[in-house]
Amino acid sequence: MRLLVVEGNQKETWTARESCGGVAYHKRFKSMLKILQPDAEVEVVFPADEDTSLPSADQLKTFDGVLWTGSSLYIKDPSPAVTRQLAFAADVFESGVPIYGSCWGLQIATVVAGGEVAANPKGREIGITGPIELTEAGTKYPCFQGRKEKFNALCIHLDEVVKLPENSVVLARNDHSEVQAITIRYKNSEFFGVQYHPEFLVSDMVFIVRHLSEFLIAEGVFGSEKMVADFALKLEKQSSLPDCVTNYQLHTQEVKYWLNRLKK
Repeated sequence: MRLLVVEGNQKETWTARESCGGVAYHKRFKSMLKILQPDAEVEVVFPADEDTSLPSADQLKTFDGVLWTGSSLYIKDPSPAVTRQLAFAADVFESGVPIYGSCWGLQIATVVAGGEVAANPKGREIGITGPIELTEAGTKYPCFQGRKEKFNALCIHLDEVVKLPENSVVLARNDHSEVQAITIRYKNSEFFGVQYHPEFLVSDMVFIVRHLSEFLIAEGVFGSEKMVADFALKLEKQSSLPDCVTNYQLHTQEVKYWLNRLKK
């Protein structure tokens, strides 16, 4: 199996993350795929960067699936780092290769297919989601076959889907966002994506909260440094976290089932 991972951040962003002890999104995806599909051949592309090489239409067709990571970018920012990704996503949809996306990947696919993404008036969802429930369509969708009841997941996002593209179906929701999972048929491909981050380890979320401490306080997510520290420590200890978050096999199961579909 050949898989293509698309890094949603610019090089300066993911290298800065690494310099502070974090893990670049594309590297977290690669480590997840090593667990879920150990024999897969995985390549990475960086469309957010100007000086990068992207596969041609014919080269894209040699992959069994494309996986799009999260990003710290905003979809309505007209910067080249965003527009290059939108253009590349259109090429991937044209290729006919199945696509999966976490968070930013879902937002990219939604906008390319004609939907709309905007800031959630409820603010940022960060840490662990509120209970996510499947829609009727979600209960029948193969990638959610392991979800029999409401579940939680690791997350960080401010934007959300506010207008669905044509030929799309909402698969999951919660009290914070009406679209927590979606499937989209556009051009020649089918996209499946989630607004949360199945690929994250709890340690990734601990790093993000601590790394973005000042930003999160300024944004009003937390009221003080102590509140941030207490929240990060609660995550780090994991003692009161649900099994669906701390058990990586359970947390990544949507991606596992998506990969299994590629084999058929």
